[in-house]
Amino acid sequence: MADTVGARNNPDEALDVAQFELAVRRYVYDEILLQEVIPTAAQIAYGLSRSLDEIISSFSRLKEAHILVLQDGDREILMANPFSAVPTTFVVELGTRHWWGNCIWDALGIAAMVKGNGRISAVCGDCHDPMTISIDEGKARFADGTGIIHFAVPANRWWVDIRYT
Repeated sequence: MADTVGARNNPDEALDVAQFELAVRRYVYDEILLQEVIPTAAQIAYGLSRSLDEIISSFSRLKEAHILVLQDGDREILMANPFSAVPTTFVVELGTRHWWGNCIWDALGIAAMVKGNGRISAVCGDCHDPMTISIDEGKARFADGTGIIHFAVPANRWWVDIRYT
């Protein structure tokens, strides 16, 4: 018999763990795209009619699977890649909507995921000069026509310290 996660108000709504993880992920990303913020654990619990403990347990499993990065204390989301729950120097703006990326790679991922024309505002990690990347018809271009993107840590080592990367 598969592990199940029970519903707070209706035990007949029990889901197996994999279905529950998918429901949490869908809720998180739907809220990010619609509300432009990562929802809190309490908001997710309310939205899915589940207990806060079930959501926190789900966060732990999603953290272990490298789906989420949690804030200190493991009770709230810090990163639902490629989105950041806290302000960063990588701001993706598409029309009147905006999101924070965790790094330039994530900012480009947000632009690709959300689709649309806009811009990424960032700051050089070396000299701290502002940089703007225009997104037009799915193509990214530095606004001034020049620039490079540098990844200080190879991709296969990002999860060694994902907060730094």
